[in-house]
Amino acid sequence: MLIEKPIAFNSVFLERLKRKNKNKLNNKYVGFNRRFYKTIEKLYERLLKKDLIYADIKITENYNEIIKKYGNKIKNKIHLVTATSHMIDLILFLFGKIKIKNLKTVRNKKNKCISTFAHCSNNKNVSINISIFNENPTNSGITCYFGDGTTWKLSPLEVLSVYNKYNIIPVGKKRVRSYKPNLIKVYKEDSNIFKPGFYNQIKSILKQNPIASTIENNINLLKFCEKLR
Repeated sequence: MLIEKPIAFNSVFLERLKRKNKNKLNNKYVGFNRRFYKTIEKLYERLLKKDLIYADIKITENYNEIIKKYGNKIKNKIHLVTATSHMIDLILFLFGKIKIKNLKTVRNKKNKCISTFAHCSNNKNVSINISIFNENPTNSGITCYFGDGTTWKLSPLEVLSVYNKYNIIPVGKKRVRSYKPNLIKVYKEDSNIFKPGFYNQIKSILKQNPIASTIENNINLLKFCEKLR
């Protein structure tokens, strides 16, 4: 059974629901289809080499428009009904259990937008920074820096670019030298008649593959979002 997200707005409620129905959850999965992008699969495989040095995640949202559409009652649940929840699911899927070491929120006085910045670490004490921008032109994405000198940049989520070193562009008439990352590989999510990742997600669920998002995964997602709030 595939359930649309969010399946709950509160981790305590979902944990209680899980305990009451623990024998009925083996075939229940939540619709976080981005886990099944080809680009995510490639980045996940690279992370298995366990030489991650640092990860930088940027999430861009327009919370004001969503609040305007659904009303103020959505404010405390907004992380869970937007693309932010997809990104948080990917972060926990790719990097495992992470701990928030420092959290800061910034309010823009002009448009009253709130942005959130979290400095985190995984169980290997690798720094993972998460920036959630409200009304900012920054592209959402995940950038990973590895011990072999490569940088893997996932932005947008449908495109994964792999860089190694950089090229120095000769000084021209303006006497300004520029530095261009050396692109060595690009992976792209396949285009088909279904929503990206959806077909592979359904195949995974039919096989009861552990890659699909479980009820337990969503409890962890809720707990993380509650800490961000």
